[in-house]
Amino acid sequence: MRRHALWAALVAATAGLYAPAAGADGLVVKRSDPYVYVAPDALPLVYDWTGIYVGGHLGVINSATDWTYSEGVLSEDFSHVATGFTGGGFAGLQKQWSWLVFGAEVGYLWLDQPESTISVNFADTTATSNVRNLLLVTGKFGWAYDNILAYFKGGWASADIDFHTRQTSTGLLLTSSSERESGWTAGAGLEYALWEHVILGVEYNYIHFGTDTRAQVPTAIGPAGATVNGEVDIQSVTARLSFKLGPRPEVIPVK
Repeated sequence: MRRHALWAALVAATAGLYAPAAGADGLVVKRSDPYVYVAPDALPLVYDWTGIYVGGHLGVINSATDWTYSEGVLSEDFSHVATGFTGGGFAGLQKQWSWLVFGAEVGYLWLDQPESTISVNFADTTATSNVRNLLLVTGKFGWAYDNILAYFKGGWASADIDFHTRQTSTGLLLTSSSERESGWTAGAGLEYALWEHVILGVEYNYIHFGTDTRAQVPTAIGPAGATVNGEVDIQSVTARLSFKLGPRPEVIPVK
């Protein structure tokens, strides 16, 4: 009997040494190793940026256009700068490997900023330039830290660029040209996943266009043989709201 009692006491002591201890905050700590086991509903969420997203952006945009109007021997240079509000939408996809994120995006920015200058060299003539409807197709490279993403982007840009002249006294159109020009863009941004499918961000973009010499189409009262060429530099800062499509991100336990 004494031997049985001794064995029972030994088993009870051993069980006490290896039994898990409950913490006051609901966490359960295993005595035999340093890992902390958390209840499933309390597991932290490690955000995954992989997926398809769509969204909209709104902000401020500045365009600077330097161009030359020529009627053969006589020519004149113009510089136009305009600042205003812009908005639009975008869609993209991206993939996360560890802390690196790669992706591609297509975006549209509304822009309509005509600027005019009365000519010094050409009598009774006002010169006007305008940039409209920006389209951006970019690659994306970034670094993720849980639900925060910092990234760079760059690629191809396109916009409608218009040049025309009018009679200052009457407002009648003299010459005009409007073409869809191609250029390049580069930018950077910072995003924060507010919820599983809702992402807030801010982004800066620089866009450059160089226009080849193009003929101005004259009206019945406009001069024949006029040409224009120039460059356009655009900068924008926008706030972004994105919606990530797809299933709920996987909850990954942290050990």
